[in-house]
Amino acid sequence: MHAPQSLDGWQAASAIDICASQLRMAQGRVVGLDLNAWMLACESTGLDKATAIDLFPAVEAGLMSTLEQNE
Repeated sequence: MHAPQSLDGWQAASAIDICASQLRMAQGRVVGLDLNAWMLACESTGLDKATAIDLFPAVEAGLMSTLEQNE
């Protein structure tokens, strides 16, 4: 596993753990990660809001890629 190399990285990893099950659904399929849940999780871990917004697309893409591999 690729361990985070900074405090921001560790905070983002914690936020992913917190909100990984907060998914946006459409017609019974996962279509993404809930942005509000992500922002709240980042806030609870102390991650800067600007950093959280910058990381969101990559986090969502990683989650969707993982879900697609497991189908």
